[in-house]
This record gives sequence, structure tokens and C-alpha cells, in this order.
Amino acid sequence: MQTNALEFEPIIEALKMKRYKEAETQSVRILQHNRLIAQVWVYLGEALMHQGYGKAARMVFDRAWLLDPQSGWVRAVYEAVSGVPDGPERASIQELLAVKKVTVAAAILAYNSDRSLERCLTALTETNAVDEFVVIDSYSTDRTVEIVRQFSQVKLVNVDWHEDFADKRNQGLKHVESDWVLWVDADEYLFPEDQHAIRQVAGIFDEVTIPPVLMIWQVNEMQGTVSDEFSQHRMFPTKRGLSYKGRVHEQIVLDGQGIFDGDTYRQSVRIRLLHDGYEPTVVQQEKKLERNLKLLKQMVEDEPGNPGWLLYYGRENMVAGNLDKAVEVLTLAEEKAAGLTNFGRTLDILMYLVKIHLSRKELDQADQACKRAIQIAPNFPDAIYYMAQIQMRQAIGLLQTAEASLRSVKGHYQEYRGSTPADTQIPQWRTDVALADLALISGKKVEAISIFKRILEQYPDLDVIRKRLAQLEGHGK
Repeated sequence: MQTNALEFEPIIEALKMKRYKEAETQSVRILQHNRLIAQVWVYLGEALMHQGYGKAARMVFDRAWLLDPQSGWVRAVYEAVSGVPDGPERASIQELLAVKKVTVAAAILAYNSDRSLERCLTALTETNAVDEFVVIDSYSTDRTVEIVRQFSQVKLVNVDWHEDFADKRNQGLKHVESDWVLWVDADEYLFPEDQHAIRQVAGIFDEVTIPPVLMIWQVNEMQGTVSDEFSQHRMFPTKRGLSYKGRVHEQIVLDGQGIFDGDTYRQSVRIRLLHDGYEPTVVQQEKKLERNLKLLKQMVEDEPGNPGWLLYYGRENMVAGNLDKAVEVLTLAEEKAAGLTNFGRTLDILMYLVKIHLSRKELDQADQACKRAIQIAPNFPDAIYYMAQIQMRQAIGLLQTAEASLRSVKGHYQEYRGSTPADTQIPQWRTDVALADLALISGKKVEAISIFKRILEQYPDLDVIRKRLAQLEGHGK
């Protein structure tokens, strides 16, 4: 499925030269061999848009976004194509967009989930987003069962709870009859605009030779803010030897293999699940943190060399406020990850370390962790952002140190009796000028003006200070 980026150059050149039909032909040629390349769908959409095929272009852009949910072009492109007339139907484009028909089940994990389960099931059933609905419960004692029975098309399966979410998922998977499964937690609900995306995604990836494991777009709602996560592996074909491993934060693996073994095709897709399970009140009420720490501790004891389990254990300790333990575990996770080529979450480990060190004002340790992240991925935005934060704090610290040093100069002048004479201008007025400069750097213009005025009162012949003061007060050129 690999495509050489050099193949894109004729398309890019054709678009630049406004040879849109040629760009369309080149794009179609590539997509006929590999329909998973989001960027080529974007090129095709641009070529169609400029030829006046607005409807076809919009469908093509939809496919591109489906395959690349983190795209930065989405808003601008949809605004641009919104003003383009539908134009004639393009049967060849519709044929290119056609996907294999497969069945998909939504498998919903539940336990005492009456707070959110009805919302979850309504979003899935009212939109007819999938072909099969299976709730996997563990003998809930609240209204969970009552809620499920309100939906005649939903199948309820009860499995024993062995303090192992992978085991619960794997037991539930045995009751899924569809070709594909999308796992949904009871505190999540499908974004209405993505109701047609689930079957499309399954059809697109069904013929991929390597077993596909797809990551959904989780939209986390917490305390009035929204954050996006694209690392939730939730969707895969049911007959390709895939199952779960891990008591909590479970991972999808090939049967009989470890989480870093086997060859699977992993990609994020635009299936948005809104999630409010991280709300502090919910976490506290459901005692999620205590449960996760307990399960993760056991996982680390069972597999002490697994950097994935160490990563999660370190993160949960960080959230719980056990920062010393978190640093210890995350440092070990980074060490264990170094020898595993298939482990792709070292950047997560490093960013958690950065955040902890910053919270404890350990700038040198944060700086080193950031540099290790940038060495792995020089264009990783998070590492660049936190490096800038570190540099800002270091700069503030240096400025504070500089100010303390300057304020000590006059006292040292009174004490100094060395063989090399001190510059008398330094304690007289140069130190005060430097303090005024520090005030300006810190945005304290009024303080700087006051210092310059005091200098001129003592040394009225200093023209350089008079000119600077005039500039600050708006009288200079």
C-alpha cells in the first residue's frame, strides 16, 4: 500500500499551472491502486472544485477528511467549495468513492451505567449507524438493564467480571455476529454527522491485506472545555484474529501475540465519539482512578518489562498526585521502550515527564525530556510548545537573577578593595540603567521612566539618558 511521494509531484505541478483536468486524471490513477491516501483525495477534490464540479468535490473532500481526521485544511477547504455549484453528476467519481458493503456491530461496555447509557444507545439506534447493537454488561445493579430493554434492537449480554476489561471485551466479542465491530463505552455517544461514516470506514478498510485496527476520534468534554484524542483503538474486523489484552487501557492484538508483536495496519478515522467520562465528578463517583491504579499495578507486576503498562501506570499516578512514583515509573517506561521498535508512544512518556517536571519547577529535567522528544520527532508540536514554555521560565529566572545581581553591585563596591580598581560609573549610574532596561524587558515602562529620571537628577549631563527618557515619554524621534 506504500506510495512514493514523488508520484504526487505531477499532480501538484498540474494544480499550480491550473491544468485541473490533468490533475484529476493523475489523482484518479493513484487512487485506483490505493484509496487510503487522504492527500490524493484532497488533490482530486481541488481539481474537481476548480472545474465546477462542486457536488463531486464535496464528496471527495469528505472521503479525505474521513481518512485524515486531524487535517488542518478542513475549514478552509469546505468554505471554498461551499460556493461552487453542484455541476453535472460524475459517475466515475462516484464509482471511485464506492465501498464494499459489510456489516458492523456496535459493542457497548456497560456496568451500572444508567447515568449515560440511554444517551449512548439513542445516538446509535436513531441514526441506524450500524447493523447490530450489543451491550456487554456484568450484572448491573442499577437501571442499566431496564434502559437496554427500552431498545428492542439491542442485545444484552452478561459476562462475569474478573477485574479485566480485555477479558470482558473478548467475552462480549463472541456474541458479535457482524463483519466489523466498533467498541463504544457507555459514557460516549456518536456525533450525529458521523452516522454514515461507520459503514463507510469498514467497507474502505475491509480489503486491506494486513489486519486493520482503526482509531476513532474521541472528543472529551470536561469542565466546559473540549479536547480531541486520536489514539483510541476501537474498530476492527471480527474474523481476522484480533482480540484484546490488558486488564485496563486494554490493547488490540493478534491472537497469541504480544501487544508489540504482529503486523497490523493502524490508522485514525473520522468517527467522532463524544465522551464525558473524564469529568471530575464522574471519575470520583465511579472511583475510576482507584480502580485503574489497582489494575495497572497488577499488570506491571505481571509484565514488568512492558512499557505500555508502565506508561499508563505512570500517567494514573500523575493524575492521582503521586508525582515521585509517576516519575519513577515513566522513567522506567522510557528505558524499556528504547529496545522496542514497534512501541510508538515514547513521546507520550516524555510529555508526561515534562508536565510533571514543569509542575515542580524542575526546568533542567523538563528541558532534557523535551530535547529527547524533539530528537525523536523534530516537528512534534507538543515538544516545541513545552520547550518554549521552559525557555520562557528560564528567561524569567535569568532576569530575576540578573536583577538580584545588579541590586547587589553597590554594596559590593563599598566592600571591594582589590588591586584592580572598580569602574566608578557602574555603581554611580550604569547599574541603574541596567535595572531600567530590565524593567522595560518586563513591561514596566513607568518604573523604567522613574529610574531614568532619578539618574538625571544626580547626573544631569548624561545626554544618552536624557535621549532615552525623551523617547520613552514620546518626545524623541
